[in-house]
Amino acid sequence: MTHLSIVHLHLAINHSPLFAELFAFFFILIGLLKKNRGLVTSGLVICIVAALCAGATYWSGDEASDIIDQSPPIAGLEKTMIGEHALAAGWSLTASCITAVLAIVTLFVRRRWLEIVVLIFLAWSLSVVARTALLGGRIHHPEVRAVVKS
Repeated sequence: MTHLSIVHLHLAINHSPLFAELFAFFFILIGLLKKNRGLVTSGLVICIVAALCAGATYWSGDEASDIIDQSPPIAGLEKTMIGEHALAAGWSLTASCITAVLAIVTLFVRRRWLEIVVLIFLAWSLSVVARTALLGGRIHHPEVRAVVKS
């Protein structure tokens, strides 16, 4: 894979952890409310997929960061924001993996209280991933950067 394609790969998949966790959350929530085992199981599996997506996004982002750091200035890209985004990405990967491990245990144990625990962890993980996505967006999207008025 060339350097440029790793950057493009990161840009192509960077939303997948956020949306996978969002889908997992609502599948589990609706499944619990409707007492639908199939929806809960689907949500737990999507939770595991979300962690895999987070891993791929983290790996490609780490590679992309190295490449962008060494590149000449790029119009509209704020390199100084990459560090904070990268730090947040580590937390996202951790949160996604913890939640995925709980989902795997829940798939085998199948207790309603454990499904609720996964849902709570998903809400937490979703907030961590959403913050990481916001910080990532600020790297190239000035419309989501904080505005400082003088």
